[in-house]
Amino acid sequence: MVKEFDPRWMYLLLFIVVGAPLVRPLGLPLPITAPVLALYDKIESLPPGSIVLFEYGVGAASWPEHGPSNIAVLKHLLSKDVKIILIALYTAEGPTLFATKIKPAIASYLEKKTYGVDYVDFGYVTGYETAMAAIAEDMHKALTKDVYGTPIDQIPLMKNVKSARDLALVIATGYCEPYIRQFYTPYGVPVAIMTWGMNAPGYMPYISAGQLCGMVAGIRAAAEYEVLIKSPGEASASSDALSLSHLFVAILIVVGNIQYYLTRRRGGR
Repeated sequence: MVKEFDPRWMYLLLFIVVGAPLVRPLGLPLPITAPVLALYDKIESLPPGSIVLFEYGVGAASWPEHGPSNIAVLKHLLSKDVKIILIALYTAEGPTLFATKIKPAIASYLEKKTYGVDYVDFGYVTGYETAMAAIAEDMHKALTKDVYGTPIDQIPLMKNVKSARDLALVIATGYCEPYIRQFYTPYGVPVAIMTWGMNAPGYMPYISAGQLCGMVAGIRAAAEYEVLIKSPGEASASSDALSLSHLFVAILIVVGNIQYYLTRRRGGR
């Protein structure tokens, strides 16, 4: 009977196991890693009115790892009494993905904030590290107007924000080294990064040295952040699906070995 099992049932079960949590996250428990908790604690400790530079340079190819991180960390920031300067430096796709993917996910948080007073969006700025250096030195020269064409001098939030010295925190997407060079080293501004999972081991020395105050690396770390802010989303769903699929495969291995053992005992081949 076991030998006549139709493998199509196995694939159907796998489809259900993986698909169900993608539709409705289960919220399976996750241990929180130190770099993720460090960023959470850093945001929690920000004094009211602090200015945070948030770089949402998410690309289409990197969305699975960077998108959920951006959404989770922005939700946390928007739940606090801080001011947010939004900008894209890593990729020109950032503003499009922010408008179509990130903004709808944080819409309920934005409704409680006033644009130009609590947050402002400068869109994509070319130049990457050169642009970082210019922004850190003099924002009013480097960022002349926001995405809506409003001159920077007419934006209430920016009236008292002139340079990196006025920032309490920089949270960026992609690579951390340029931000450490341009914000942390010359100005002492704490830097946190949302990056690919594969970068986590290489960035741990920056965490240990205090050059990074936190890190969300990959979809698993994004799921941890969603757990911390009690807002399960795309990362939690993916993490649940991955965990359940591994469990399902483990069960199949056990069942397969039992079947093999019973077959051998019966003298089969």
